[in-house]
Amino acid sequence: MKTGKFLKRFFDIIVSTAGLLLSLPLWLIIPLFIYIEDGRPVFFSDHRVSRHRKVYKHFKFRSMLRKVEQETGPVWSKQHDCRVTRIGGFLRATAMDELPQLWNILKGDMSFVGPRPERPFFV
Repeated sequence: MKTGKFLKRFFDIIVSTAGLLLSLPLWLIIPLFIYIEDGRPVFFSDHRVSRHRKVYKHFKFRSMLRKVEQETGPVWSKQHDCRVTRIGGFLRATAMDELPQLWNILKGDMSFVGPRPERPFFV
């Protein structure tokens, strides 16, 4: 492994581990609020395509109403999207809906540095 790739991966592991540990209290509170407002599931997962065209399961806290894409299909979200829950709007505004992606970074599915993975439908 080249020095640059090693340092990038090392950075990803250290920062994602620290982020997971520091955000641990939020991992208890956020799912509770999502569950109270709109029930289960509290996590949203879909498939994303990484920089190297590897498809992986991508996790987020659910910020939209349940099963909404079954009705609309995959579409880009808008700023004042009626499909977003109240807690989901707050999570998106603070980027806390993306905390579960720290797990994806720790696993090596994605990185803090580089292009953002996209859904296969949009690639």
